[in-house]
Amino acid sequence: MFFLLQEEHQEKEKYPKAVFFILGNEFCERFCYYGMRTILTIYLTEELLYNDSSATVIFHSFVMLSYFTPLFGALLADSWLGKFKTILYISIVYAIGNIILSVGSIPNDLSIMKGVTLLGLFIIGVGTGGIKPCVSAFGGDQFSSNQEKQRQKFFSIFYFAINSGSVISTLATPILRADVHCFNNNSCYPLAYGIPAILMIVALALFLIGKPLYIMRKNEGNIFKSVFQCICHAISRKSKSKEKKKSHWLDYAEDKFDKDLIKDIRTLFHVLWVFLPVPLFWALFDQTGSSWTLQATKMNGEVLGYHIKPDQMQVMNAILIIVFIPVFDYAVYPLFSKCNLLKKPLQRIAVGGFISALSFVFAGFIELGLESSYPVFPGPGLTELTIINNSPCNLQLTPGSYPEMKINAFEFSTLKDIEMGKEMTWEFNPVNCSATKSSHLLNTSSPIESMMIFLNDDGLQYIKTEDSKNRTEDGEPQIRLYFSTDFKFSSNESSFKLESTIKETFLIPNITDKFSQSGVTEYHKIPPGRYNLYLPLNETAHQQEPIGDVTLKSAGIYIAILRQTSSLNDTNLTIVSMVEPSTLSILWQIPSYAILTVGEIMFSITGLEFSYSQAPQSMKSVVQAAWLLTVAFGNLIVMIIAKLSLFEKKSYELFMFAVLMALDMLAFSVIAYFYKYVNSGDDNVSKSVLNGKDNKSYEEETDFNK
Repeated sequence: MFFLLQEEHQEKEKYPKAVFFILGNEFCERFCYYGMRTILTIYLTEELLYNDSSATVIFHSFVMLSYFTPLFGALLADSWLGKFKTILYISIVYAIGNIILSVGSIPNDLSIMKGVTLLGLFIIGVGTGGIKPCVSAFGGDQFSSNQEKQRQKFFSIFYFAINSGSVISTLATPILRADVHCFNNNSCYPLAYGIPAILMIVALALFLIGKPLYIMRKNEGNIFKSVFQCICHAISRKSKSKEKKKSHWLDYAEDKFDKDLIKDIRTLFHVLWVFLPVPLFWALFDQTGSSWTLQATKMNGEVLGYHIKPDQMQVMNAILIIVFIPVFDYAVYPLFSKCNLLKKPLQRIAVGGFISALSFVFAGFIELGLESSYPVFPGPGLTELTIINNSPCNLQLTPGSYPEMKINAFEFSTLKDIEMGKEMTWEFNPVNCSATKSSHLLNTSSPIESMMIFLNDDGLQYIKTEDSKNRTEDGEPQIRLYFSTDFKFSSNESSFKLESTIKETFLIPNITDKFSQSGVTEYHKIPPGRYNLYLPLNETAHQQEPIGDVTLKSAGIYIAILRQTSSLNDTNLTIVSMVEPSTLSILWQIPSYAILTVGEIMFSITGLEFSYSQAPQSMKSVVQAAWLLTVAFGNLIVMIIAKLSLFEKKSYELFMFAVLMALDMLAFSVIAYFYKYVNSGDDNVSKSVLNGKDNKSYEEETDFNK
């Protein structure tokens, strides 16, 4: 009879409208978080002038703070304020942190900007972490015990909202940063951080609007204090007791603490034991923002005329999440359920973990392909010298005791394995040319160097400088210019101009009084594309017609060599590739992202629902916080392994993570096999429902009785 009444009640029970305000809040909050995080590393290096190492430490410290602080948010929610007030108050703090970050990015004294930025990041880390465990748990609270399936669907929609906000912000915020100019800068970080700050205020407003519709469960008092005291009392009494051995060590606290509390603590430990292998998944997943992005910098981002930035590939995960969630909810899971497979949450989590390991196998093979094309550097104590003949003469070069070299006009050659620091007398011998023979004393002082030989008053001269074969961190090409022209540079304000439809860059030469018409520029990082080169007309203007064009591709390092005289027919522009551009398409990362996303859906979404449904009613936010805490420990694992530098090749490290994840999931599978599911019903539901015997919808999902 009770079962029939329950079924009838379940059919009449409406889907809670309050969750739509919670979903809207989560969408805006995730837009805010991922928007500011996407451009953070570039902001730290380009605007605040931190070196790469310091920027990486700050970035990962911020991420770790964001996933350690959920524990404190859960403490506030479950012990004192309740979920609603905790979300409200910490969201206000969160919004203030975003405003501080936006204001701090306005160009000012560098030390002030650094201090304000770090303060804003700390407040944001506390804010985003503080509300993380509360929002998802608060959303789950809006469903009754008879709406188990609806609640499970909610967690999928909740994840959908997270990734929708992530997709839009990851695409939009870099555009606001780079394509909008403000405060006399070529970028606009105040706007790029200001929009997420506004979205956080909108998130707060949406959350407040839904207040009349929310179901607000009472917090259970200082649950952390009670749990701590109960555990300590049980341990103390067990160590002193001479009574008959009890079935569980926590039962020794029965003389002082309520049986329901002891039962809840046992359940909490039961769930936390399952969480032990979880951090390694996040160690893999969060490398999409580090190892996989660095991998993308070495790949060719040109696709149908558009150049995909390496960090933009991260959006693939969020896009695929949005596409795959309904596929899994309405096709994959029902199909497997008919075959009596993947019905239990822990089964789905384990399979998701194994699939995630497979994604790193694929990423490892991509890395193997890239490693075969990496630039080769000279050995210890040796130098590699690129010699550029920027003259109309064919040359015979005698570099000290090394074999004679022949370099035709406007060509180049590379001399490898020169002893560093050794002085040598070089002979420059022109062939079929009126220039005079010359002799020069040269030595090398850097591992990579380049040298331009040119005509100066019918004599052969040279300019030699330190060079580089180190690619940029974001995969953009680099170019420098060696030149010999009729234009006489009188100040460092004169420059050459590279211009495309989307970007212009000015190459300022390093000139000397000795050679004011010949010289070299520093390397400039510039987006891939085709650029026209314009000569200077005077200190402030350039010629209207380009002297030639250069095509720059992802991860390439180029030297442009220019010789120009008053005769229009005597102009030559040559391009030397110090490091060849990437040939492996960045689209090869899509399968890696697709495999990892499938694993994430089965692992992370199921884990969110599992941590809510299996948590004691008094500790919902605590268990959600524990789940999020595994993300922090996962980041810590990555940082430790990166610091140890266990492998010379990145591919070996990626394969190692795949193996570790597979072993980790084997251990998880053993733990899951012995796990006994608990019912998530309300405390006031009859014992038959609490036992799971008459709750068919729950029994179907968790297979409780088996």
